[in-house]
Amino acid sequence: MIGIGGSTIEAELAAIRPTAHLVKPIQKEEFAKRMQHATTLMLKHNVKAIYLHAGTNLFYFTGMRWNSSERMVGAILFTDGTLEYITPKFEEGTILDFMLIDGEVKCWEEHESPYQLFCNLIADKGISEGNVSIDEATPFFISNGIQLVNTALNLVDAKPIIAGCRMIKSKAEIAIMQHAMNITLDVQKAAARILRPGISAQEVTNFINEAHKRYGASSGSYFCIVLFGVDSSFPHGVKAPKNLEEGEVVLIDTGCIIHDYISDITRTYVYGESTDEQRRI
Repeated sequence: MIGIGGSTIEAELAAIRPTAHLVKPIQKEEFAKRMQHATTLMLKHNVKAIYLHAGTNLFYFTGMRWNSSERMVGAILFTDGTLEYITPKFEEGTILDFMLIDGEVKCWEEHESPYQLFCNLIADKGISEGNVSIDEATPFFISNGIQLVNTALNLVDAKPIIAGCRMIKSKAEIAIMQHAMNITLDVQKAAARILRPGISAQEVTNFINEAHKRYGASSGSYFCIVLFGVDSSFPHGVKAPKNLEEGEVVLIDTGCIIHDYISDITRTYVYGESTDEQRRI
């Protein structure tokens, strides 16, 4: 088969030149536009404020990288476009260091209630009842804590607003996504060329990880599944993957991260001459 086999791991890695640097990350101005879009949708859905919890949604709108934990960390976006961050007091300095989009930082001490602080902050904006959107990824203990403090608030799913923004990609987002996909497609082609009878799934997995790194995806493969023969009928992997034999189906599913956007490409083909049954499948 053209493009399958015939090369080596060493040759393919040596031929790679980094390209990830050729596409720009999302700029500060785009984060501001995302918040503007969100406030427009908030008014449309009769929402007075939206809570963005630590994680991907907080990052999408504010550019702040912060993982969700057992403590309440997030931001409140109001319809007038103002932003207020909520954080434990001991994290204040780190929040300021990570901040990309300016906003006031409001802190709670360990003996204080972050949920009371949240209700106080929105009350200062004249919101003591009515709809307040909660990021759908917010843990229950946080939304429940807010509701127990103020039962007059109607906590609603923020998904219509958040998804309303995130599902429509900008030119900059599409450019990054396409770049990541181009890299992974080239890695897929290279992986096909290194195949030989007896090669292990782990060897191919290791090659794909290193190839992604050489293209400039610093963390390597975001994920990688390599399966041969009957193993390929279990598309998300098996406990002990077999080595490749002549005439077997090959399934490789992998991707990488470029500027926080992820590629994901699966390719399925046969090493050697395919049978009628393989072609039918």
